[in-house]
Amino acid sequence: MNKLLFLSILSTTIYAVEITEYEAKYRFESKEITISGVREFKKKNNTYEIEFNAANLFASMFFSSSFNINNDQVIAKNYDIKIRPKFLRRDQLINFNMDDSIIESKGDTSWVVNLSDSDLIFDPLNVQIMIRILIKKGFKEFDLNILDIKDGQHKNYKFRVLNDEQCIANKIKYNCLVLERYRDDSKRTVKYYLAKELDYMFLKIIDNSPERTNTLRLEQVLSFG
Repeated sequence: MNKLLFLSILSTTIYAVEITEYEAKYRFESKEITISGVREFKKKNNTYEIEFNAANLFASMFFSSSFNINNDQVIAKNYDIKIRPKFLRRDQLINFNMDDSIIESKGDTSWVVNLSDSDLIFDPLNVQIMIRILIKKGFKEFDLNILDIKDGQHKNYKFRVLNDEQCIANKIKYNCLVLERYRDDSKRTVKYYLAKELDYMFLKIIDNSPERTNTLRLEQVLSFG
């Protein structure tokens, strides 16, 4: 999305959106692995962070995103990945260098791309906060640029609200807003289930493509607010 257009859209609502901090247990399921871990969204000094840390006897997964939020706009800083075991192995640290206008990846996957001033680009984690900001502002349709961590390029994805649906997590019922992410030239879709009672926190994310389906679902809220 063009940065000037995006700022214009955000300015249509004058109040600043607050996103509630939380810590929760989630379960990740794919054809390669099933694993549970703790996901946390927090503010540390003037920087926001999302982390997912999971481990079992056979594997471990760590994802982390640090970013700023200025005028309801998420500004990426770093995105870090550490995955084991060997068949899934990935160590990668991505730095959004605003001063030099580049995005740089180090680790198992290395690349450098120019960061355009005209586009807002989100990493796979911090885009979820941008989604929640836009949903809380009342948007039913929007589009966002998400970084492809394999090569540093980005793709523009469309988002649309589908419906409301009742969801259950840890035997608790929630009223969920169902949001779909898609591209016209792709068969891959992602559905997000956002709990209204939890400040539109994600109860479930289903990433579906012809090759695989990955699911992240809430198991237990450990702290909220």
